[in-house]
Amino acid sequence: MSKTCCCTGHRPKGFPYMYGVDAKKHNAYLQALLQKTEFAINVYGITAFISGMALGVDLDFAEIVLKLRNKYHITLECALPCPNQTAKWCKKDIKRYNDILKNADIITLVSKSYDRGCMLKRNRYMVDKSGLVIAVFNGIEKGGTWYTINYAKKTNTAIELIDLCSLK
Repeated sequence: MSKTCCCTGHRPKGFPYMYGVDAKKHNAYLQALLQKTEFAINVYGITAFISGMALGVDLDFAEIVLKLRNKYHITLECALPCPNQTAKWCKKDIKRYNDILKNADIITLVSKSYDRGCMLKRNRYMVDKSGLVIAVFNGIEKGGTWYTINYAKKTNTAIELIDLCSLK
């Protein structure tokens, strides 16, 4: 099994609560993501992590991995779907994204330019490199997260699920 783990999950609009506003549920989600990441290290022996660097789960996951580098010998790869991923983002989110990139061990550009399929291509790249996928899922069976979960199943990649709807 590959010692690499990627994460898939929703952008802020896909959360079943107000992302970043409902502090209790947001903290429960971040704690669950931290615990799953440490579980990946301690149970699966994961040493390398990949983030797709989208708003929401991807950036949260990347920041957690960077924090855990102080405790574990792990690496972070940022898999960028295209060079202009942040084109429509606000300045605060672009700064957060750039801070993560500055601290990443590896930056991979999956597509040379934006096209309709570049996000899914990035997701397949991450799953294909990984032995484990952490999936943060809202239960809605459509969209990129659902696609990536199904792709991981199709490729027999292990999945550790965080059910956003069960957080208290």
